[in-house]
Amino acid sequence: MSKFKIYSVFFLFLIFIGCKKEGTGGKAQVSGFVIYNGNRIPNAVIYIKYGASSSPGNDPTSYDSQLTADAGGNFTFGSLVTGNYYLYAIGHYTTSLGFINVAGGTAVIIPHTKSTVNYDIAVSKQ
Repeated sequence: MSKFKIYSVFFLFLIFIGCKKEGTGGKAQVSGFVIYNGNRIPNAVIYIKYGASSSPGNDPTSYDSQLTADAGGNFTFGSLVTGNYYLYAIGHYTTSLGFINVAGGTAVIIPHTKSTVNYDIAVSKQ
């Protein structure tokens, strides 16, 4: 095998292992709040879809991972690589008459390896 072929194979191998698809394994994170009419939604469930720049829908099984926001409506997905993601949140807003089901989503771009990006998820009545 010629040196050119060996170098070519080695170069292609480096490109292949150097390209990470969206998902976990990185040093970036996305955080924010789940918000309904200016109010934070505590304990909302946030779903994340890796490699998506538009909504995959409202079926939780269409997403790759999930977490629950804290009592202040704050969430953080960590250990992500650069790329496109879609966040979808569902929760309940408490009124004097009871609960209102709320849901909504947003596209997210993580531009750099060690980025911390902030995206609030605006939800609406369902």
